[in-house]
Amino acid sequence: MDVVERCEREQQVTEMMSLALDGLLDEVGRQRLQQHLDTCPACRAEWQAMQAVSTLFERSALVGPPLGFAVRVERRLESKQKKRRRTFGGVAVLTSSLSLAGVTVAAVCLVVLGIVAWQWLGDLQSVQVGMEAASQVASGMGLVGKGASLFLGDLLLRYGAPLLFALGAGVAVLVGLWTWLFVRRPKSPQNGYVG
Repeated sequence: MDVVERCEREQQVTEMMSLALDGLLDEVGRQRLQQHLDTCPACRAEWQAMQAVSTLFERSALVGPPLGFAVRVERRLESKQKKRRRTFGGVAVLTSSLSLAGVTVAAVCLVVLGIVAWQWLGDLQSVQVGMEAASQVASGMGLVGKGASLFLGDLLLRYGAPLLFALGAGVAVLVGLWTWLFVRRPKSPQNGYVG
C-alpha cells in the first residue's frame, strides 16, 4: 500500500470541499477544486471519503423526538417554575410577616415604655410643670394623647439619635431585602410553548 503525501494546501482545499458539498462554492471555486483534485491524490482520497459520508447522510432517514417529548419538557419546565414561584412567595410572605411583627413589637415597646415613663416621671416637680403646659396643648386628645406626647417628647430628647439610627438601619435592611426579592423574582417562561 502506497503512503500518500500530505498536501501543502490541505486546509484551504478542505474548506473548498465543504463548501462544494453544501452547494455554496461558485463556478470558479469548483474549477479550482477540480484542477487541484486532478493533481493531488491525498485531497482526491479525502474528497471521495467526504462524498461517501454526505451520500450516507442524505440516504438516512431523519429521526424526530419521541411522541410527547415537547409535552413532557413543557410539564417539567412548568413544574420548576411553580416551585420557584412557591419559594419566592414563601420568602415574600416571611419577610412581610417579619416586617409587620417588627413594627408591632416596636409599637408595643413604645406604649409600654410610655406607660413606665409616665408612672416613673409623674412625681417629679419639673415634669409636672411641663405636663401642665402639655396638657393645655393636648387637652382635646385625652389622657392617652397627653401620655403619648410627653413620652415621645422626652424619648426623642434623650434617645432621638439612637432611635433614628436604629429605625434607619431597620428600614435599610427591609429595603435591601425587598430589592433583592424583586430582582430574584421568578420570570415567566419565554420558550414558545407557554401561551
